[in-house]
Amino acid sequence: MSSDQLSAAAAVVAYQAVTLTELRGLFDQVEFDLKDVLERELCVSDTLDSVESEFDAVRARLQAMGILVPDQESQARAVTTVSVETPSYSRYAVPIVPAEGDFDQLVRLAEARLDLLGIDLTRDPLQQVLPPGQIARSLRSYTEEHGDISWDKTDWTVILVAGALATLLDVILVRIPQDATFLGKKYTGSPLTKWLKDKDRAHDVHVRFFKGFEKLAKVPYDASTTKATDGLVSGIRPALHRLQSLGHDPALGFLYGVADLMHGTGTYIDKAGQLVQVATNHDPVDLITALITQVRHLLSDVYTPAGLQPPFFSLLQLGQVNSPFALGASGVKVPWTDVARYMYTNGYDLRHFFTMGITPGLVSAIIRGYWLLKSYANGGTAAQRKMEHAKLTSMLLLGHTIATSGTLLKTGLLFGMNPAALNYNQILAMAPATIAWFKEAIARDHRINQALEKEWEMLLTESEGQS
Repeated sequence: MSSDQLSAAAAVVAYQAVTLTELRGLFDQVEFDLKDVLERELCVSDTLDSVESEFDAVRARLQAMGILVPDQESQARAVTTVSVETPSYSRYAVPIVPAEGDFDQLVRLAEARLDLLGIDLTRDPLQQVLPPGQIARSLRSYTEEHGDISWDKTDWTVILVAGALATLLDVILVRIPQDATFLGKKYTGSPLTKWLKDKDRAHDVHVRFFKGFEKLAKVPYDASTTKATDGLVSGIRPALHRLQSLGHDPALGFLYGVADLMHGTGTYIDKAGQLVQVATNHDPVDLITALITQVRHLLSDVYTPAGLQPPFFSLLQLGQVNSPFALGASGVKVPWTDVARYMYTNGYDLRHFFTMGITPGLVSAIIRGYWLLKSYANGGTAAQRKMEHAKLTSMLLLGHTIATSGTLLKTGLLFGMNPAALNYNQILAMAPATIAWFKEAIARDHRINQALEKEWEMLLTESEGQS
């Protein structure tokens, strides 16, 4: 139902409520004993019958004596010639309701009547004419059936605190992947990412857990130079070959990397942003072998100095889409292809992606924890929380929106528009938060519409039974 239809329906219902209230007030003013009135009417009727009988007897005697007596019809005509002024009574004008079911006409009638009564139609007319008790009962009934998704001051406070704390951690802990100089100014890198990338620690982890996979997981999409691709893929060098190979993407690799293993090919994005597939001399393998090899190869690369790119990060190289970032003193904005290459070569890898995950994780933990604690404190059931899940998704969406705005401000104001300051994990978190909100909102509207349809069916059934 659109907002215009809802407004029209609200006006009609408000008009009906006003009319019923006026009629109820008139009935309250009529204070008499109906039984007493009926008894008096019966007494008067009996008396009139007795007097009429006596008149008939007298009329018969007078006629026997030869006296002319006028008949009743002539008396009635004489009475009609007499002008009798009757007192005027104040009557309540019952509003005329369109009989042909013209809803638009009914809306116009309702709006005109409400305008005469001084009802502001720019606001909800029902809240202006219905008694507060009736509104409260309706809201309670609606909440019991469909759940309460309204926000109070505490809800707003928790969301703002979650967004602010996430932004604070993004500035203090996430920062940029490593110490770097950008446009002539030095910036300090993330202490947590530094710890994860410590050379001695990374080397020990790689040797102990992942180095053995290097010989077991040879793949066809691991060319490290343009020459290794027969000149088909421009811009490839050892420091960037994983970024340009879709098989190395932690997410896309399970699509493109597995496909390349099964076909003996390599899929890359060249420096111009074009998708290129290169044939190799690798033998194709079956699906299970391809999946196992894919996992082993990614693990063998994750703790090397260059590391792996964040999930879906390789897609930033597609096309020549302009970015808002300038990487040189000239201030000329460069395409996202160049931005992605700059970010990756300056430490923007999967390990820093884990560091960036602190921000969306904190937002989710605070809001979800608060929502559950509030539900338990109010005695909420699992079924009630399921009905009110739309409220949780809307709170999460706003919390992530605040945190995302925070990382954009951090990048622009505190780090001089250094693209490496962007919290890619937080930006990615917006997608599932938005999808979850739309999904819950649609499901809730569907449940409410189903309930309304059932009510209409019940009303139609009752009206058909009474007709």
